[in-house]
Amino acid sequence: MQCVVAFTLLVAYITYLMLDSSVFVETLGFLAVFTEAMLGTPQLYCNYQNKSTEGMSIKMVMMWTSGDTFKTGYFLLTEAPVQFWTCGLLQVGVDIAILFQVYYYSRYPQKPVSHTVSHTTSTKAL
Repeated sequence: MQCVVAFTLLVAYITYLMLDSSVFVETLGFLAVFTEAMLGTPQLYCNYQNKSTEGMSIKMVMMWTSGDTFKTGYFLLTEAPVQFWTCGLLQVGVDIAILFQVYYYSRYPQKPVSHTVSHTTSTKAL
């Protein structure tokens, strides 16, 4: 916890010092929206690794996609800075990829990959 507090204070101080630098502010803004845009990628990768979307709610993914689509549309219509709508499009793309995985893996189930090691030992009678 102390590390998080120290990191937050350090970044807040650096941000305060660099507030007049448009390059710094734009970079910080891009990193913020890019981080949000990448939130779905661990799920996308996990689904790919497992060859399954078992347990995922299609309604939840549809809500993600709807929200990200509306948000990106808003960014485009209001002529928001390029990083907003670019990351929004990336986010919608990840959402659509996850929706495709839900469709694909439910229609074409894959043989589950066992992650356990099988130990077969023979015991001799004494």
